[in-house]
Amino acid sequence: MESHRHLQPIRLCLHQHHDAPSHRAHGAHFEAEFHKSLPEVNMLFGAAAITLGYSNLLIVPTANVFGRRPVIIVCGLICTLANIWQGLVTSHSSFIGARVISGLGAGANESIMPMVIADLLFLHQRGKSMALYFWSYFMGLFMGPIISGAIASQISWRWFPQLQLPLNSSKHPASQPIPWDATPKPRPRLTITTSALLPKGKLSKSQLCFLPRVRFDPGSFLRDILSPLQILFYPIVLWASLTMGFAANALLALNLTEAQVSSPPPYLFTPAQIGYTNFAFAIGAAVALFTAGSFSDWITLQRAKRNHGILEAEFRLPALVPYVFVNLVGMTVTAVGYQRGWPWEAVVVVGIPAVAIAYATDCYKALPGEIVIAATIVKNTFGFGMIFFFNDWAARQGYIAPVLLLMVLTVGSSIIGLALFIPFGKTFRRMTKDSTLHTL
Repeated sequence: MESHRHLQPIRLCLHQHHDAPSHRAHGAHFEAEFHKSLPEVNMLFGAAAITLGYSNLLIVPTANVFGRRPVIIVCGLICTLANIWQGLVTSHSSFIGARVISGLGAGANESIMPMVIADLLFLHQRGKSMALYFWSYFMGLFMGPIISGAIASQISWRWFPQLQLPLNSSKHPASQPIPWDATPKPRPRLTITTSALLPKGKLSKSQLCFLPRVRFDPGSFLRDILSPLQILFYPIVLWASLTMGFAANALLALNLTEAQVSSPPPYLFTPAQIGYTNFAFAIGAAVALFTAGSFSDWITLQRAKRNHGILEAEFRLPALVPYVFVNLVGMTVTAVGYQRGWPWEAVVVVGIPAVAIAYATDCYKALPGEIVIAATIVKNTFGFGMIFFFNDWAARQGYIAPVLLLMVLTVGSSIIGLALFIPFGKTFRRMTKDSTLHTL
């Protein structure tokens, strides 16, 4: 039962994120078919990314009113319709429209799953499950280009959206038996006692029901929309959002340039081979899965034991150190290797966003959805902006400066957070303890 609870938040995530980055593996096909430049082709990703980020301002309040399951199923249906549209497009502008709708549906996977983790798991269990969620999230991003590149080389890129149809359709019945709490309820300030930790009771019929009892409060709905923007000004949440955003966009920097680097000499890769380079990212994600979450949970519990059994959210932060170091080395090697034509293998780290978001969720346990919305808005807005300058900058001045910029932002923000929040994190939490957001 325990492992089942850890798997629930990611069972529905893996395949829905195949679609978002998949088109980057065959940018040359789009350039030829639609007569567009590489930055214009990258807008296919940007349109989905920016919609995905800001759609959560409506998705999370709706999930608080109608429940998690109905929102996930409706968003899955939206993705299914978007896949049909993408397979039939005849122009670049129509393709952009389909990508916008696709981002609207995929947005639920960036916000609902961390909310489910906070609903189901205790504080000392969340690091492992959050790492599992981020692993499924990034594995979808990595596997999409691998599959779509092979399909584009052997058949046609239009077959990949059609392949997504049965995968998205399978989500709808698969989500029905998952025992999420579909009944909206207020989120008061909680006092946990020993008896609350005892595993007892069973699921009610309402928890397994697709159509929940709706409790709509216009005031609460409006507060749910505005609260992610308000919580972004909390120092801890702002730091976690920036750290997650920079780490995720470090991956985006490599994805945006993979066709630009691999298509010309000395590599001369086909779309399928460009997609296969994402296996290197997948290996890095697998390493992070087996280390980041469990490692941060273990460190948290060990430090709590030395603190007379009192667990503080800041105990999780030292787990960031090895991933910051690996990001520093991996991004530096990649930047120099791109510039000098080294072998294409690269190491990518998923551990940084997993630990950072888990720490912010530990600090503000009642606001997991709002925290992820804030982080997603920062991440996707920055990533959307990269589309307009990153490839042109790399073409003009080489790959070292733009890739190392993302490395410096990722490593720098992580080090600042470690130096600031390990000794003073509790002080920052006290500064916001009386906020009305805790009683939403």
